[in-house]
Amino acid sequence: MAVYTVLIPKAAPGEAPPPERIVFLRDGFSTPAFLFGPLWLLWRRAWLPAVLWTAALVLILGGGAALGINPAAVSVLQLALGLLLGLEGPRLVAWSLERKGYTESAVMVAARIDEAEDVFFANWRPSGVLPTTAPPSGGRAAMRSVIGGLFEEPRA
Repeated sequence: MAVYTVLIPKAAPGEAPPPERIVFLRDGFSTPAFLFGPLWLLWRRAWLPAVLWTAALVLILGGGAALGINPAAVSVLQLALGLLLGLEGPRLVAWSLERKGYTESAVMVAARIDEAEDVFFANWRPSGVLPTTAPPSGGRAAMRSVIGGLFEEPRA
């Protein structure tokens, strides 16, 4: 199961934000961010983090060459920086979106992003508030099937 953070853009008072602008970010390690670095940030339209990340890479390369640091050590530093971006890339994208007026609205747990979207939009209200009650279909029987019978039945 993956964890998805839902970010909703600000809308005019009394209006719902358009559903196609709602962003679902998968939390956790991002292999494309690790492999492609600042290009991945540019693809996700996180301009400021992409510029700062590129500056950090150039500083490591330039500083390593200027100071005469072993190229293997510079490569290890670049690998560590790539690993850090793989771990924190989705948070940098979320930060960039929050700077553009998005707000973190919900956290969804699902196997795939389409399942997270289905559950979110089934429960989403234009005000951005998710209902706290269980859906009417299923009730306790559905909850018992989800738990899988780990607990004893209550006695009357």
